[in-house]
Amino acid sequence: MRTRIIALIFFAVLIFFAAAQSAPTSPPPKEDILAVGALLPLHGENSNYGISAQIALQIAEEDINKLFSDLGRAIRVQVVPVDTQSDPDITLKALQELQHKGIKIMIGPEQSQSLARVREYADQNEVILISCASTASSLAIANDTTFRLAPDDATLARLLTFLMQRDGIKVLIALARRDLWADDMLNATKHEFEEKKGIMKEAVRYDPQTTDFSSQLNLLHNLVENATKKSGTDNVAVYVSAFDEIVPILSQATGDPVLASVRWYGNDLANAAISQNKTAAKFAYSVHFLSPVIGGSCGPKYEQIKKAVFNETGREASSLVANDYDALWLIAYAYLLAGCDDARALKLAFPEAAKRYRGEFGWMKLNEAGDLKDVPYTIAHLKKDNDTFQWVPYAIL
Repeated sequence: MRTRIIALIFFAVLIFFAAAQSAPTSPPPKEDILAVGALLPLHGENSNYGISAQIALQIAEEDINKLFSDLGRAIRVQVVPVDTQSDPDITLKALQELQHKGIKIMIGPEQSQSLARVREYADQNEVILISCASTASSLAIANDTTFRLAPDDATLARLLTFLMQRDGIKVLIALARRDLWADDMLNATKHEFEEKKGIMKEAVRYDPQTTDFSSQLNLLHNLVENATKKSGTDNVAVYVSAFDEIVPILSQATGDPVLASVRWYGNDLANAAISQNKTAAKFAYSVHFLSPVIGGSCGPKYEQIKKAVFNETGREASSLVANDYDALWLIAYAYLLAGCDDARALKLAFPEAAKRYRGEFGWMKLNEAGDLKDVPYTIAHLKKDNDTFQWVPYAIL
């Protein structure tokens, strides 16, 4: 927080003195509103993340505006959220709705499938998108108007493969949703895993709207049973690419001795919902379910966000919502650097602001594709305390 305040004061002082020299007797400035759109999945398959992100953005808006007020500045940041309903077509309509209001910079979309739907439109119409959770490798595109405050999946696939093989896993059996993110994640993991002489079976896939996973779990059961007969339970693992539906998947797998006989790995950065469902958490705990979290250690602001999310929703916040908090600060810095909300100027200013910004999980420097660069991951597992479960670090990679 201290580094944010110092940086913002520095930018503000420069602009204040420039204005004072040019117009020393001018009247107090009118309030300058920087409207920032927020394309959030408040309903649908990824609503757990979207609701948490909205709370994080509310906290960021309050913190930034309080500092502007304390500095005597007339600038105010105003977040304008629109519900994407976790639907790519609705996401495009939401973007256009914000664009028609004159908003030129937006946080989101957070799902790779939705970002893929709107990225080209945003680029052609000079709308800046700051996605805090999209990680699909195919969307790592240089010189467009999209920036992502998370690394692409190639990095995570490499780290998870290292962890699996360190754990002795030789055969990997995947269960994955049908969408762009899972496609990219599976391809990246298969490349890494098989390059290290492992075997990755063809994935069992499901539609993201699925609620009854019995047929998929039966297929998974048969694949795991066959693999363990050949390779042993210690050398076989289940690899899941899922969003919020991870909870019914784990819950419905409960009671299957074959599925419970091997280790499970997740690859979504927002699997916090597992710990809030006792049936899912018990199964995850029994199979030593491992899930990645972005960053090594978290800052105090994230702890405040986590508490606010839990108090308001009763749910554990995804670590990625810290990116939404940081995204609004970065937009404020970029606006001060650019001196306006012109999209071309903001496109140049945003990576410069990120280069000098330390967020809740570390430095936010972006790579050539505009994605977060050189970020550590914490691999988390569940710890049981009486009848409750919580995520704790297992390894930092």
